[in-house]
Amino acid sequence: MSPRAFSAAVLACVAFAGSARAEEDAPHEETDPAALFRGAHEALVAERPGEAIAKLEALADRGVVDAVVSFDRGLAYAARVRAGGEQPGDLGRAAHGFEETRELTRDPTLAADATSALAIVRSEVARRRSRAGESVELQHGSSLGRSIVELLPENAWAVIAAAMTLALSAAILTRRRAAFPRAKVAATTSAAIAGALMLGTSALAWAARDARLHLREGVVIAPNARLLDARHLAMDGVAPVPEGARARIVDESAGFSHVVVGEADGYLPSSAVLPLARR
Repeated sequence: MSPRAFSAAVLACVAFAGSARAEEDAPHEETDPAALFRGAHEALVAERPGEAIAKLEALADRGVVDAVVSFDRGLAYAARVRAGGEQPGDLGRAAHGFEETRELTRDPTLAADATSALAIVRSEVARRRSRAGESVELQHGSSLGRSIVELLPENAWAVIAAAMTLALSAAILTRRRAAFPRAKVAATTSAAIAGALMLGTSALAWAARDARLHLREGVVIAPNARLLDARHLAMDGVAPVPEGARARIVDESAGFSHVVVGEADGYLPSSAVLPLARR
């Protein structure tokens, strides 16, 4: 994607954000998060991305976790790149904002907008890496198990498991009371299917709960970060991690984060990986 196309795409996202939110009167920004957000949005629409970033980061410092705030933060960093005032890590922070939006929102429209904006940012990262002669692979697919777990929410898997438990109980009861051989065979078959589905969906519900409670992910915000080994020395033969790449955070200690990016496992300075907020 050319710089001009990248600028036009980001500008379109900013324009959408401007039309999606109404203006309101509010108290002083320093004492009211809503006013702080409104000021950030106004600065973003007025093409003052630096001011918008400062206000949106101030909201994050206050512990505000909201999909719309994350979306606007991603737009603000992308807009600063478009405006020519880019600072190192801006594309990674833009990607982080859009990734976080997808984690937090339940609005399919906002999720789609964040996905589109994320694709624009990663296309720009890929273009730059290609020009530098580096690998342009930015995303690694989730494992099959993880993909299956994410097909449905945790509660949906639990409800299906409960329904299969009832179906299994009904099949066992029917088999005991059935007077005809065919009815017994049908009940036995139903019990086998319901039992297998009950075990499978129970396992998926447990996996979804475990991911919600323990899985920590982040986005690499440092340009071309090098993975380190356990001694915190650069690993030979491992390509730099692309800015904006999503990583699983295994552990953090002494200023370093143990991360997994795709198939690569190593350490990065904690300042190079920004954790994602989750619902």
